[in-house]
Amino acid sequence: MWEWMKDNVTTLQVLVSLLSTGVWIAYLHVFVASFKRQTRSSLLITRVGGRDLNGRCIVSNMGSEPAYLLDVLAEFQADQEVMTVSIVDRLELWDTSSDVSSGVSAVGPITSGSYVDIGRFEDFFNRARKKMGKPNVTEETQCLKLIAIAATSQARDLIAAYRNFEFKTVDKNGTVHVMPVEVEARQVKSRRKRKQLTALLQDLQNNETLSRDVIPEVGERSGWREGLRAAWHGVRGRDR
Repeated sequence: MWEWMKDNVTTLQVLVSLLSTGVWIAYLHVFVASFKRQTRSSLLITRVGGRDLNGRCIVSNMGSEPAYLLDVLAEFQADQEVMTVSIVDRLELWDTSSDVSSGVSAVGPITSGSYVDIGRFEDFFNRARKKMGKPNVTEETQCLKLIAIAATSQARDLIAAYRNFEFKTVDKNGTVHVMPVEVEARQVKSRRKRKQLTALLQDLQNNETLSRDVIPEVGERSGWREGLRAAWHGVRGRDR
């Protein structure tokens, strides 16, 4: 055995070096993966406080560093029309609040592990009415997509998450429940998509409303519109 090792000492040294290199590569992979998890930005969009239109929506920052909430977009989908507006400003407080620098907008920093209350789902419709000039936006809307956009020091580009909600009439009195489609908000991970967020916000600054589906600009197409439309018509069919 010893004689064989002496005769093949060079080969053994190469094998040991390769083994050591493999171990260090494995350690490096674990370190990089752990570092990415710790520095990954994440926004959650959650319905709380009830299932009806009085339920509230909160945006949480689950990243390891603070995030500055720039905007929250609401995409209202009817049968043949899609309208996107910004709902981050609490327009219902503008006429009653004496301090316009506090509370009238959800724009601002969110510390790690904290959240900001965007408002009631009913408030979203009221804010949209003022910007769209459509008094019947509530009756026409079948599905709602909320898109939260923020900036962090971790990412060079803006970060965003979106979540879909559908509306179900649950009784003969017309009570409407707001039902999330996904278990949690979907994160916009593509760098190309995140770069397009700046152009989207610029477009909304120049226009009160956008008459288009913005999902191709912030996320991947997943057939959600067709699925929600089928679910909606199924619910309406059962109600009849």
